[in-house]
Amino acid sequence: MDTFSAALLSPKTDKIPDAYDWFAPLIGDWDFDFIYRLDRPNPTHVQGEWLFRRILDGAGIEDIFICPSRETRKTNPRPDGEYGVTVRLFNAKKKCYDASYSTFGSSVTRLTFVKENGMLVGSIHGSKKWKWVFTEISQDAFRWQNITVQDDGTWHVNADIQARRRK
Repeated sequence: MDTFSAALLSPKTDKIPDAYDWFAPLIGDWDFDFIYRLDRPNPTHVQGEWLFRRILDGAGIEDIFICPSRETRKTNPRPDGEYGVTVRLFNAKKKCYDASYSTFGSSVTRLTFVKENGMLVGSIHGSKKWKWVFTEISQDAFRWQNITVQDDGTWHVNADIQARRRK
């Protein structure tokens, strides 16, 4: 392992208390089905991959979001695909995670993640209407949704991911 990878990647430490180690079940490699344009008669389905690791002496979780997956790109490249990275650092004072998501050619999205009703809810800074939500988290699966909060408080799902742990 090179020195950069050795400094970035890390095992669990006491920097995130167990009670707030919410993203721990996601650490590993995942394959997923990404479904978006849900309001159309034929929503778009794309295969992707999502890789999660502990970073910075155990103070955070970083992930790489690849859609379509590297394998799928060989046979079905997509101009609307996304290759991005999220860094989530535990904020001990606020008991939440501060996060930033960035992709090539796109702006950086800043979020704050809290745990609500068993879900990891990321609220996008500067907007009360947009959320990214991890739910149905188990050892071998999780669900992620891009949400718009309607004026009446209900959630509208814009995009949905069903992820399976890679064997």
